[in-house]
Amino acid sequence: MGKRIIISFPSHPLFMSLYFLLLFPIFIGAPRIFTYFSLLLGVSLWQAIILGMFIFLASLLFSPFNIIVKEIATGEATVVFEQRYIYFFGFPVPIISPKIVEKKVVIAVNIGGALIPILISFLLLFKISLLDPYYLYASFVGIAVTSIIAYMFSRALPGVGIVMPGFIPPLITVIVTVMLVDKLYFAIPIAYISGSLGSLIGADILRLLKELDKFIRSYGSSVLSIGGAGTFDGIYLSGIVASMLVPLFYT
Repeated sequence: MGKRIIISFPSHPLFMSLYFLLLFPIFIGAPRIFTYFSLLLGVSLWQAIILGMFIFLASLLFSPFNIIVKEIATGEATVVFEQRYIYFFGFPVPIISPKIVEKKVVIAVNIGGALIPILISFLLLFKISLLDPYYLYASFVGIAVTSIIAYMFSRALPGVGIVMPGFIPPLITVIVTVMLVDKLYFAIPIAYISGSLGSLIGADILRLLKELDKFIRSYGSSVLSIGGAGTFDGIYLSGIVASMLVPLFYT
């Protein structure tokens, strides 16, 4: 099937640079946040800091990388023009020739926007399940509510994939977390879990299942990246920013 990795920025480089600016508040609030990560995971503070920085930085650094999982033929073809060169007495002469290319819908998984949040969220869910079943229940409720909201506000955009406003899911995640969780010890990781998995399930998986036939039959060739493209900002902001905002509501 050719190359299995697609490299593309999920957002304009200008907006990606703005995401990096979000790291400054993280550094300011890092001691408190990483302390709760270390308490929950049963590791030292320094190990928690390393894990926390991995979460925050790896999601950004690996956001351009998408792993292809499936290619779907649309049954249509289009003509593209390729430029090649022939050499005449040692001089390159450009020739433009038409080429028939089959239209396909490519489904991929974004490393920074999907795989990393899933791995971290499952690790945190496992640790929470060992400590207190109620907070595991609270996590699932947070995931469900955020999924519904993300599904409602996500849209299929021709040529882009699934898009979603980035500021809505983290706000919902914070509200639900504060309502269900009475201890900051659990609130920070639950906010990350609910925001990340909720956005992925609602905006990417559920919306993609609903709109996939439309992409195949109407929109033509597309790269649908789970956790990437127009939903990356929503997933990144939901998990990262929600875990940063939650401590503001606890004393």
